[in-house]
Amino acid sequence: MQKTSTSYDLIIIGAGAAGLMCAISAASNNKKILIIEHGKKIGPKILISGGGRCNFTNMDAGAENYLSCNPHFAKSALSRYTPYDFLDLLAKHNIGWNEKKLGQLFCDEGAKRIVAMLIEECEAAGITIKCEASVETVTAEDDNSFALTTSV
Repeated sequence: MQKTSTSYDLIIIGAGAAGLMCAISAASNNKKILIIEHGKKIGPKILISGGGRCNFTNMDAGAENYLSCNPHFAKSALSRYTPYDFLDLLAKHNIGWNEKKLGQLFCDEGAKRIVAMLIEECEAAGITIKCEASVETVTAEDDNSFALTTSV
């Protein structure tokens, strides 16, 4: 098997909710991005969230709901990307949602539609996603870069 070498600005391990959102956010900075997912499918935990209805956020979650060695981290993170930002993304894709008890928001079309939306955003941003792939080695090249050997 022939080995190939490709350079990326960012490689994200895991195509779950956090990995996909990280890639989408970073892509807005014109980065060449690869997501490596060991499973067969993108977003398997998203697909089961809320019993398949996808409880995608909670309007009442605040920094006080998170534990951290740095109590200001949650404040900073939550202020940079709010539930309203995600609702704007849903509106962009014409995805309806509804609020259940205690500020829980669910997708009207179910979890599959949320995964499809995230994949559409990745495709539009030129993000490469490789499923059934694994990272075999990680080697520091210098202070700012790493070399990865993968199964793909």
